[in-house]
Amino acid sequence: MIEIKNIDLIDNNTRISNLLDAQRSEHFFIEVQNQSFSYALYEDGLYQGGITGNIHAKELHISLLALHTTSRGKGYGQKLIQVVEDFALHSDCHTLTVTTQSFQAKPFYEKQGFQVFGQLEDVPFAGTTRYYLVKRLKNQKNK
Repeated sequence: MIEIKNIDLIDNNTRISNLLDAQRSEHFFIEVQNQSFSYALYEDGLYQGGITGNIHAKELHISLLALHTTSRGKGYGQKLIQVVEDFALHSDCHTLTVTTQSFQAKPFYEKQGFQVFGQLEDVPFAGTTRYYLVKRLKNQKNK
């Protein structure tokens, strides 16, 4: 009998990731690195924002980056990106990826060296565009 069940997201993500990792290792004969990260920025002890994401294989994906409105324009976003880029290089990653919306931070990411490689118009709603960006890392280990 086949059943489809609503199960815990974290448990299901872990199981799916394990299945996909096994499939990749069959084709590429490599062990795939999976690691999450989370960094927070504080000013005078007060939380100002943060950045989260994960490393999968040789790619670091930024899932979330946000700062309080009053903390924008102070270089804090750049500092968070630099911490993550250093972490990526230390983890032997080749690329950083991120998505952003037309009303969010596309110019910011481009200023950090990211390039648009794709876009979807009217996503997630009419009048906005979702951008997909990548930054290729220059690391002595992966040249």
